[in-house]
Amino acid sequence: MYLLLDIGNSRTKAVIYENGKFTLLSDLNLQSIAPYRFIAVYVACVGFDEHVEQLQHTLGLTHLPWYRLVSQTAAFGVVNRYATPERLGVDRWLAILGADSLLQTKNLMIVDAGTALTIDWLDKSQQHQGGWIIPGLRLQQEAVIKNTARVGSTPDDSQELILGVNTQDCVKNGALAALCGAIRAGWQLKPTDVIFLTGGDSPKLAQYLSDLPVQLDPLLIFRGIARYIAT
Repeated sequence: MYLLLDIGNSRTKAVIYENGKFTLLSDLNLQSIAPYRFIAVYVACVGFDEHVEQLQHTLGLTHLPWYRLVSQTAAFGVVNRYATPERLGVDRWLAILGADSLLQTKNLMIVDAGTALTIDWLDKSQQHQGGWIIPGLRLQQEAVIKNTARVGSTPDDSQELILGVNTQDCVKNGALAALCGAIRAGWQLKPTDVIFLTGGDSPKLAQYLSDLPVQLDPLLIFRGIARYIAT
């Protein structure tokens, strides 16, 4: 039994992994992990080393081996397109590996909708084609609010793809429109068999992309992590 951690810019997500099965933990604390006996902890972290060290002590798991994953030139047949492979965000790399584990021999577009919205393309020969990084929903709103006079708004998560009739609705709904538009533009630029959507904002985006070959998978990064355990 393993504890898998995805330490992002905004929050930490955790999964219990055993015998090919994933169990998502709604909370990560001493109480939530107390019933489990782990062999090791596998970590994807886009932040600082201090975050990992703090969790080791907070969770009382300093006695276990902790494996912090990094992006590679190639793994499991998947080839990283970056000229400096380690510069590709490990969350993006693992999402690519996770998508590949589900659908090989298909052209894939992998969208992770978190603090930033990232889009990566993987072709059917397992070659990473490159990608985009775009500010996520809240970052888009904050950019307008902080850099525009007299907007007088605050970021929130109640976006709808409708026209706004006040400044706050115009800002938040415009952010949603920008991300949906970016995904559509990406798919038109390089169409794929499947668009994988993962990350906290993915369900919101998916409802406005139903005409595209979208497949929601909240475990995509964890599926990528699990491939390293199997080796």
